[in-house]
Amino acid sequence: MLKIAHRGGSGLWPENTMGAFTRALDMVDGFEIDVHLTRDNVLAIHHDGTLKPAIARGPDGNWLTRPAARLKDLSFEELRAFDVGRLRPGSAYAAHYPEQEALDGEKIPALAELLELIKTAARPGFQLYIELKTELEEPENGADPRVLAEAACALVKEHGLEAQVTYVSFDWPALLRAQEIGPSRTAFTTIPFFRIDPEHPSRVNDTPQDRWFREASARGAHFFGACDWRQEEGISFAEKLLKAIARGNADGWFAWHGDVTDETMGIARSLGLEVSCWTVDEEKEMERLLALGVDAILTDRPDRLARLV
Repeated sequence: MLKIAHRGGSGLWPENTMGAFTRALDMVDGFEIDVHLTRDNVLAIHHDGTLKPAIARGPDGNWLTRPAARLKDLSFEELRAFDVGRLRPGSAYAAHYPEQEALDGEKIPALAELLELIKTAARPGFQLYIELKTELEEPENGADPRVLAEAACALVKEHGLEAQVTYVSFDWPALLRAQEIGPSRTAFTTIPFFRIDPEHPSRVNDTPQDRWFREASARGAHFFGACDWRQEEGISFAEKLLKAIARGNADGWFAWHGDVTDETMGIARSLGLEVSCWTVDEEKEMERLLALGVDAILTDRPDRLARLV
């Protein structure tokens, strides 16, 4: 079972920074990161498609406010002007990660920097989950998923790390393009079932965003690409969705941990899918997933997972 530090272990260190990656390197079996393309086509490691006011300070030292700039509109040099080494005091993000250590001076890194770190400092076989990050609700605010996949595959190949990388994404056309380029390992990320199953009882409590995802799923969302669950046979939504993933020649299912149960594990295994789950920070839930036999657990708290595995 692989121990994967989500964004480098953002419960302990600033997310998606080289400071986090270097500190977590010997604690885990791999990292999960998010990548976007900048205006000058550099693959930058950052979660959101815009700069994040909860973590970013400008060159003047002031915290950013919304609306923040889109990464696709900035050059990589412009991105590097921002300090992302601590959480904004009083923010919800700071409350969510109360034990995160501040590392002032950390900058948004390029994917190439992390690949070089893995090549030179990580033990053999160290894994990297690269999330090809797009904007599902407003595609124009992010990169074309196919172009993003092409850029990532080319850079990984340049560093000779194809065997250590798994591409993940909610935008499945990006993963299908990575497979076309090959050889590429892919794990199809799923939005929590309670948000995209058109018949889920939770729909009575939908937020506008939940409603958008549920309605998109019901009509065959663009982010499913050629892997439309509505075309599959099955008793449950989960069975149909996992069959769609298998039809897409995925190596694995990249699941929200709450969707991983005895039933869904059985379906995934019957389809030949590996199961990785995100994002698990409580030890009791880690123990449940370990007992189910998942292949990888992503966590913001690699220190807790290390105590169990």
